[in-house]
Amino acid sequence: MDLPARQRFLDYVRRRPGARPIVSPFLPHAPLVAACLQSLGLPVSGDAVADEIALAHALDYEPMFMTACTDLIFPWREDPARSDAKWSVATLETPAGLWERRVRRRAGLFGEDAGFPLRTPADHALFVAACAAVPARAAQLRAYFASFRRRVGQDGVIVIGHPHITWLGGQIGPAQMIYHAADCPELFARSMEALYQAALVVFDIALEEGIDFMSESGYGLEMISPRQFAAQDLPYTRRLADWTHGRGGLFWYHNCGHTRQLIHSGLIDMLGADVVETLAPPPEGDNDLADARRHLAAEVCSKGNLSLGLLRDGTPAQIARATHAMVEATAGYRHIYSTADAVFAETPPENFIAFVRAARQAAPAP
Repeated sequence: MDLPARQRFLDYVRRRPGARPIVSPFLPHAPLVAACLQSLGLPVSGDAVADEIALAHALDYEPMFMTACTDLIFPWREDPARSDAKWSVATLETPAGLWERRVRRRAGLFGEDAGFPLRTPADHALFVAACAAVPARAAQLRAYFASFRRRVGQDGVIVIGHPHITWLGGQIGPAQMIYHAADCPELFARSMEALYQAALVVFDIALEEGIDFMSESGYGLEMISPRQFAAQDLPYTRRLADWTHGRGGLFWYHNCGHTRQLIHSGLIDMLGADVVETLAPPPEGDNDLADARRHLAAEVCSKGNLSLGLLRDGTPAQIARATHAMVEATAGYRHIYSTADAVFAETPPENFIAFVRAARQAAPAP
């Protein structure tokens, strides 16, 4: 009897004997999923989860879904009274007072440095207070994760969204992140620890409600230095991984940037992740897949690598060749055949279908 997709995925990551290799494109956008269903002559329901489950059944792949995380810790709400055609103003009630975020509509959320709410030392106090308020929303968090699990059922795995601890949950811009870490290290460290504790509250409820993977993400070396990665990302990600493993869970690490040096130095192995993605190739990243796979620890399950640009702009034949090369490059290792990040919405359906079919056809037998 065939196992459901969720069990197949978990068995493969946990190295169960006889588990077949996994094909799991990274978060294809709903319009692309709908276009693929239409090209296959299948109905589109309009429910993003149900439609991807239907497509996964049709193409024989194992879907992965991702929940919110930082939005659960920082539930900003737009204030219509303060907003106008130029600015979107959102507020967040904290025990230390009202926090405000102003985003220029033309730039979009986080489209420019001014859109990030954490800019001053006073903002760090509001940030810490917002993190401390998370346990009071436990019932809402539980309802959210339970509902997500019911929607997916056994037809796919669910990864919790990343808390982004060293990015301070996406509440600070990349440039300010560097400046604050260097110029006010005690405040920055206090904020990271507050977010870590808030993330554990969210993770604990998510695990209890059947979310399959806890996770974290980091910037690639195009954004930070190896020294900063080792000083900040490594210890916090490892703490999250160890906490997860201590509760019998699985841990997922996402980095879609330049990671070759981090892999070669062993820093990625030291994170303690069960799954590492995306081993992105140029131009998205800087990895040669066979080289990356040789340097990763044998027990790590790697994932990803297919270029998003190629998937969008190439021909089905080119995509099939690249997919076969992915399979060959990871022969003898556990590797989930996937993409270098979330699949572009404008990817032609015939290209997406070509990738999934080529991966399933080329994947070695269990």
